[in-house]
Amino acid sequence: MNKIFYLALSGLMLLATGVFLFFSERIGVETNKIMVPLLLLVSGISAIIFSKNDQLPKIANQYHLFQGLGLIAYGVILFFLAESLNSFLLISTYFVLMYGLFEIVLIFGVMSSKHKINKGILMSRIVAGALNLLGGFILLLVTLSNKMNGLIIASILIVIAGIGIVIFARKLVKNDLLQTADK
Repeated sequence: MNKIFYLALSGLMLLATGVFLFFSERIGVETNKIMVPLLLLVSGISAIIFSKNDQLPKIANQYHLFQGLGLIAYGVILFFLAESLNSFLLISTYFVLMYGLFEIVLIFGVMSSKHKINKGILMSRIVAGALNLLGGFILLLVTLSNKMNGLIIASILIVIAGIGIVIFARKLVKNDLLQTADK
């Protein structure tokens, strides 16, 4: 199967996570307590499978591996430690901030490596990192004043992260940056 599929699946699972969070009042807390960590787990596993693509530069393999492990850790931590909306939002704030920092660290890693990267992809990763960092601070400030608005911000940030990964996967296919017929 095409390994870019797993990257797209990872993004779609994040997108679904954000949608579940956005409609959490209608869906119910108990359903979300199971679905959100489960979707994050599938997203993380998909990212790890994509990281095994031997056509990726080493830094990209490492990035997607750590991304997958981070998503799995986020899901597991939410499942076991998020006992209230406040704890969920604080864990999510930490995750969003770390995700933004991770994106920016990746950019510096790629720029210092010998690997040539597509400038459009490089810019999309810079924007994703900056949006997550800014979004994490906004999430923290909003959460401190109104937890329900914090939940909306968290869901939007996770949707944006999912869309960013799906767009990245589409760019890989569109620009034929990886062979589409993976072995």
